[in-house]
Amino acid sequence: MISWFASISEALLLVPIAFCASWLARVSIRIVTRSAVRRAQRAPGTWRVRLDRLGDNGQATVRKRQRADAVARMFGHMVTVGIFALAGLVALNLFNVDLVFVISSAGFLGVAVVLSGQDLVKDLLGGTRSLLEDRYAVGDDVVLRVAGNDVRGTVDLIGAASIRLRTPDGATWHAGHDSVESVTNLSQLPAVSDIEVPVGAWSDADESGAVERLTGASNDVGLTGLVFLRDIETHENEAEVEPETVTVRIKTNRPLSSPETDIVRAKLLDH
Repeated sequence: MISWFASISEALLLVPIAFCASWLARVSIRIVTRSAVRRAQRAPGTWRVRLDRLGDNGQATVRKRQRADAVARMFGHMVTVGIFALAGLVALNLFNVDLVFVISSAGFLGVAVVLSGQDLVKDLLGGTRSLLEDRYAVGDDVVLRVAGNDVRGTVDLIGAASIRLRTPDGATWHAGHDSVESVTNLSQLPAVSDIEVPVGAWSDADESGAVERLTGASNDVGLTGLVFLRDIETHENEAEVEPETVTVRIKTNRPLSSPETDIVRAKLLDH
């Protein structure tokens, strides 16, 4: 009898321990995720670069933190489930319950849980991938394609397994991350690069030809993954009486690195 009460007290003690472990795990994951996102933003690479948004108004840092926190919440949910599942197994063991027998007897239940949880796991992974790839953020005006239908709205909430939109007529619209077939983000602005080229060389170059060379250069060596908009602007240096260079402004899907800038400059001048 005494041992039975001792087992109950030990099992009850597992509850606050599990809550504390879950809280510490979520805090640790949030700190690590924020640090990883900051480092990724500073490191070179294509997928790490975050495009500006319409109406950011200096809120880029806040949005970056929201993005990191959303990823941390998703991992935190999964870790919490694992911690409480482990605590439940330990509690059963305290009551001298044969865990092998329980697990084998509940095999059919485990199969049902696995089958029913496939969509949830896909949504969790899809949401994490969307955040890491920066497909959308809270406040973005997007068009989502789900089951062949396009739905436009403002991203209201990015949950662990679903995204919530606020449509123009004020309705709330929900969809699982994995069910989103494509995303058109109307709030992401193209990356702008100003490239200095000699005045004489640019005068001899064909501007319309330069546009065609750039738009067809996405698969060229050194420019893989870049998408060029057919929008080239030329700005002369008004500070100089006889400028030696002219600024050619191009727009791409992500900022250019230094080697890419040199390649684009050569493409502009047809070198």
